[in-house]
Amino acid sequence: MKKWTRLLFIILIMSNLLSVVVYAGEAKYAETNGVKLYAINNTQVQGFVDIQGETTNGKIKLMVVRDNEQRWYDVKLDNGRFNQQLWLNNGKGKYTVHVMVNEYDRKYSFGPNITVENIKEINTFLSPEKYIESADKLIVEKAVEITKNLTGDREKAKAIYNWVSKNIDYDYEKYNKHLNNDYDNEYGALLALNTKKGVCYDYATLVAALGRASGMQTKVVKGTGKANGASGYHAWNEIYIADESKWIKLDATFAAVSDENYFDRADFDKSHIEE
Repeated sequence: MKKWTRLLFIILIMSNLLSVVVYAGEAKYAETNGVKLYAINNTQVQGFVDIQGETTNGKIKLMVVRDNEQRWYDVKLDNGRFNQQLWLNNGKGKYTVHVMVNEYDRKYSFGPNITVENIKEINTFLSPEKYIESADKLIVEKAVEITKNLTGDREKAKAIYNWVSKNIDYDYEKYNKHLNNDYDNEYGALLALNTKKGVCYDYATLVAALGRASGMQTKVVKGTGKANGASGYHAWNEIYIADESKWIKLDATFAAVSDENYFDRADFDKSHIEE
């Protein structure tokens, strides 16, 4: 979703910062710019990598680089320590994970980094990724609760669609920020679940996270949505119904704000144009 990736991170490359590798007994870590990044036992990984370390800085991010593509991830610090699992959804190959240190405002400098080789192809539509935290404990518990005693994929998908559309309120404050070209906001499935509000991308990522946590391949689809004579950039979902061998389309956002059915409706493509 282009608008969601327009956050500009101005990186200060501090040429006087040197990375050092330290051995402390059996422990090994790289230390740069106030960050210790612990080494991993094997740099060949199968679909994901656990990034652990500690820092004296108040705020850091992780930047994952594969070929010419970069993805940024927020990092939660617990008394300066961090432990974050990153899923490598761009296929097999080498990935470099950089720790980025916040200097001030939205300016970052480089901390230590680690390079790994992903040797396992994973199903993108079943695995966690940025904003779709389908392995998070709260997401998994909610998915189990919503789909309890349901067996068919269509039943599960409809239950997830109904729960999200009825329990998440549309965030008009965030929407108004978008109208003013302000996209510097928080997004994602876990955020929507915790705050019980969001814009279309939050609805779509929450449906995706709950769907994947329930074992169903789920996509977040981006494009143009049309309703009541208006149109704009929008996000919705597709879920694979395994026992029917087909993908179905659904839009929990439109359902939430209109009380109309947007679950596998025959004319869905008239109001939704995929990017």
